[in-house]
Parts: sequence; C-alpha cells; structure tokens
Amino acid sequence: MNPLSFRCTGCGNCCRNLRVAVTAADVARLSTATGKSPAALVEWLAPEAVDMTGEPSSFVEFGQGRRLMVLAQQAGACALLAADDRCSAYDARPLDCRAFPFDFDDADAATGRRRLRLLPHAGCDHAQDGKQDATALAALDALRWRELGDYQVRVHSWNRLARQRRRLGHRLGSVEAFLGYALSAR
Repeated sequence: MNPLSFRCTGCGNCCRNLRVAVTAADVARLSTATGKSPAALVEWLAPEAVDMTGEPSSFVEFGQGRRLMVLAQQAGACALLAADDRCSAYDARPLDCRAFPFDFDDADAATGRRRLRLLPHAGCDHAQDGKQDATALAALDALRWRELGDYQVRVHSWNRLARQRRRLGHRLGSVEAFLGYALSAR
C-alpha cells in the first residue's frame, strides 16, 4: 500500500488502542484549547507499561520511579475522544496524533532520502483513497522531533536535579512541580 493513499475514516480505534506520549508543548496546546489544567490532561505510566524502546529520554524521575507522560484515558479511550468518535481538541491535538500512522525511516546513508511508512494500526478502519502531502508530513515530522528534543532537554535537566535531590536525601519533585517546570520553558 502506498502510505500517501491512507485516509482516516474517523473510526476512533487509534484513540482506544494506543497510549500517546506527549511533550510539554502538546500539553500546553491542549490546556489552552480545552481550558483544562495540564495535570487533568495527562497520566503517568511506569516503564513496564509502555514500549518506549529508543526513547528513554522521555521518562521523568519521581519518588515512585520513572514515569512517561501520556494523554489521560477515560473508559478505556483517550479522554479527548468524544461520543461521535472524534477528537474534542482536534485542532490542538498532540503532534504524535497528527502524524499517526505515518513515520519516516532514518535517512538512507547513500542518498540522504527518508522513506515514509505506515505504523501498524490494528483495528483501524482506514480507506486507501487519501491524498496525503509528503512535504507536509515531513514538515510535521520535523516539528514533532524538534518539540520532542526540547522536551527531552527539560526532562534531562529535571532528572539530573532529581538524582541530586535523591543523593542528598531530599524528596523528589511532584508531578505538578514537573509540569510547572516543563511548561515554564515554553
């Protein structure tokens, strides 16, 4: 299948079947758009609850251990999924949601070109008559990686402080403190 022919049919299954890791920029956009507090928009998963192979820099150190910030769920689906199977914050949705199910492979060493592929999307009731724009998808992918990089810098800084606090026998910061810290950099 040509990835550019993918068209979402709005079945909502990806919002039920996947957990979406978010960055501070994603949470800030969602908080502004929905009026909800950042803490109300996210949940924190332990490393064993999610496969983040290749992205250990996204885990935040708390007293209860390392956690990954993801969109909150309600009744087994993303809390932003409305009854009509549409995102209630569509214009402000996280960049991972915007990019799904598209992914670019690393650049080929010889040509420097990147290949677009579709991520596995079990249960997706997609159509194959889409007209995706490869240039727009590449720009979205670049923005997504830039925001993730910025977020991971903040996480690294927080985690360094957490290790220092732990060595000194002090309590580690709370989720609310981290959200304030991560969002203040924006």
